[in-house]
Amino acid sequence: MIRAIALLVGVTCACVLAACGSSTTPASTSTPPSSTAVPTSTSTGPTTSTTSSSTTASGVQNLVATAADKSALTAAFVTYKQVPGQDIAGTDPGTVYYAYVPSTGTYWALASFLPTSSASQQTLVGLQDGGRTGIFTRASGGSWTMVSVGSAPFCPSRTAIPEPVRAAWGLNDPAACATEG
Repeated sequence: MIRAIALLVGVTCACVLAACGSSTTPASTSTPPSSTAVPTSTSTGPTTSTTSSSTTASGVQNLVATAADKSALTAAFVTYKQVPGQDIAGTDPGTVYYAYVPSTGTYWALASFLPTSSASQQTLVGLQDGGRTGIFTRASGGSWTMVSVGSAPFCPSRTAIPEPVRAAWGLNDPAACATEG
């Protein structure tokens, strides 16, 4: 039952993120036409491949998240959600977006997280309905802070993520956001 819930959570969140233009598939799959996002990394297991960073016309730098960045994001997620660290396996491959806004000296990240196979039912329930997705920020030289949790449907325009960062990541609201209040 717990594994079935975890699978359902993963499939639901993957569908929601895919509808927003976020890549939840390995790099060999093409990015949806509505998305111009540069995935920060993809993973098919312990080995991670990355793409190069880029700078947009607005000056936002789309960056590559390192293993250390992902670990720090996971720690911030665990703290924000107040779940046992052993219940979270880390970032979900292909869901980490990472950018720097030079005009404010602020880094932004968006990531979804996977439960471990031994995660408690309470944690699994807390990861439903967008609860496995976090929005993060950090000042230059500071540490990551989770500022918001995702939602279902995930409507990027209704989040704390600045518009130039959403544009750099190619995040667009899915049609379901138009029907939501």
